[in-house]
Amino acid sequence: MKRTAGLIAIFSFTLFVTLAFSSNKLALAKEIGLRRVTSSYINRIGEQHQYYRFNQNTTFKYGGRKVTLPKGTIVNGEVVLGSTKKVLMSGWVGVSYALKKKLNLKEPTKEFGVYLSYSPKKYTLIKRPAYTLPYGNNILYSGGVSTFKDRAVKYYHDSSFPSNALRVTSDGYLEFYKYGHTPLGDGGLEWSYVQKPTSYVKINYVLNKGSKKYLYFQRKLSGVKATRLSGGRYRYRLTINNLHTPYKYTGKSYDMVASFYTVGGVKYFEAPAQSNNYGSD
Repeated sequence: MKRTAGLIAIFSFTLFVTLAFSSNKLALAKEIGLRRVTSSYINRIGEQHQYYRFNQNTTFKYGGRKVTLPKGTIVNGEVVLGSTKKVLMSGWVGVSYALKKKLNLKEPTKEFGVYLSYSPKKYTLIKRPAYTLPYGNNILYSGGVSTFKDRAVKYYHDSSFPSNALRVTSDGYLEFYKYGHTPLGDGGLEWSYVQKPTSYVKINYVLNKGSKKYLYFQRKLSGVKATRLSGGRYRYRLTINNLHTPYKYTGKSYDMVASFYTVGGVKYFEAPAQSNNYGSD
């Protein structure tokens, strides 16, 4: 009897382990692919950006020459500890092509990095500008859920990515980029384009109402469908509508998330920059 009971116990334990292992394999298999996640999940994992406004004209060396950021310029950045002291280092959301042209940079199509000694008198931490998006590098790629899934499945294994892009800069410009022969984003949807924007405008006014962001500007922005208004500084209005339907794609060794929008009624999506605060969705 004791032997029989022992055999039954061993059999039961083996069966339990086998079922548990099979269940885990099945659960992992189910996680591979595309699925909806909640807006609270995006809020939890999304990287909160910081913005600084310059209180005075500030000159520093960049690319072997001196450049001067005008008073009032807003940059995305973070105060961190450098090798020997605290510094302001620019972040994911870039400044405009228009500003880089104004600074007479040799290659204004490339990203412009700020790296300055910490000086609260020169620049001040401010609230996130109303025209910016809450997460990500403020770049919207054209396409819906199927476009995002196609990009996520390919990941870095296939760099083809024919989406257009709309970029909101830290200093308040809208830049539209039409896809040519070079993908606008890399395999992980990080900005990798180094060409002049197809068109760009200065944002003159912002109205945030619920899930919609209304951006007003004076000149026509080619590539997007904006509403034509009467004259003045607010001649055009572009509506960016957050659909609050985020998705997550899980690969074998990576995952990607996207928030979905309509821009002038056309589908776009953004890949939020992820912080270290990962959690269950």
